[in-house]
Amino acid sequence: MVSVTGMDSTFEGSQYKEYPGSSYATYVDFDIYRNGAYFDSGQIKYITDFKWGQTYTTTYVNRGVFEELFIAPKALNETSGEVSVYMRTVPFITFIWGGLFIMLAGIASLVLVDYSVDGSSANTLPKIKGKRNKGTEGRKGGKK
Repeated sequence: MVSVTGMDSTFEGSQYKEYPGSSYATYVDFDIYRNGAYFDSGQIKYITDFKWGQTYTTTYVNRGVFEELFIAPKALNETSGEVSVYMRTVPFITFIWGGLFIMLAGIASLVLVDYSVDGSSANTLPKIKGKRNKGTEGRKGGKK
């Protein structure tokens, strides 16, 4: 559960047209509760950029061993003081990162084992000299 503890807005950046800043940022402070007990506090930011006519948000991320928690603002209504947030928990994300690193280590070890000290490939087949390709024997112009 997320409980909003505070909300503060301010203009940021240099003056742009009739605005005292190039963007308007709203900071939302919150507390996170897990199973009814306090877990962590955080802050997300909702930014309206006047110069580019877009809105941006920052995301709260809590990385744990067995899960990652993401919280981001979806919508903001400053007149009523309401904020809608998106909250998602991704379980077992550490195993995905661990698997990626194990795979990269395996690829690196294969590449290192495949090449000898002088840089030539250790798995090249020896070339047989004086033999013709069997596919050309018996063809017109080929050796019979």
